[in-house]
Amino acid sequence: MISVKKLTLATIFLVFLLLFSCQANENDLMFVGEGENWSSKVTVNQTNGDETYQIQINYKGYSIQKIDTFSYYVEAKNNGVVDFGGNKAFLNKEGIYQSDLPISNSPSTSVKDELVIKVEWNGKSESFTLINN
Repeated sequence: MISVKKLTLATIFLVFLLLFSCQANENDLMFVGEGENWSSKVTVNQTNGDETYQIQINYKGYSIQKIDTFSYYVEAKNNGVVDFGGNKAFLNKEGIYQSDLPISNSPSTSVKDELVIKVEWNGKSESFTLINN
């Protein structure tokens, strides 16, 4: 039989594990938005005094193969702290671009901020706002 002491220790361990795993994503902010041809999600991870970024850009059209490369630029609408972009980005066969960005700042993005993304492809461009979701 399992002793009460072992069962209690296992329960306490599981409770702590759950608490810490829930807390790890507490400072993640997710900004989403869409335009006529594109949609995007930017995740801002704030941990240990750093702020890092992940971006996902989705092409909403059906002619994915006609887009060789595209470029994008993201900036904060309110505070000007968030500022990054990419050139010669490629879509996968589902029309999705995803990247963990190799940049970091001190935490300065808040839930009230809005980001603006500009996407340029095939001589066209589109801008739209991303809001915290």
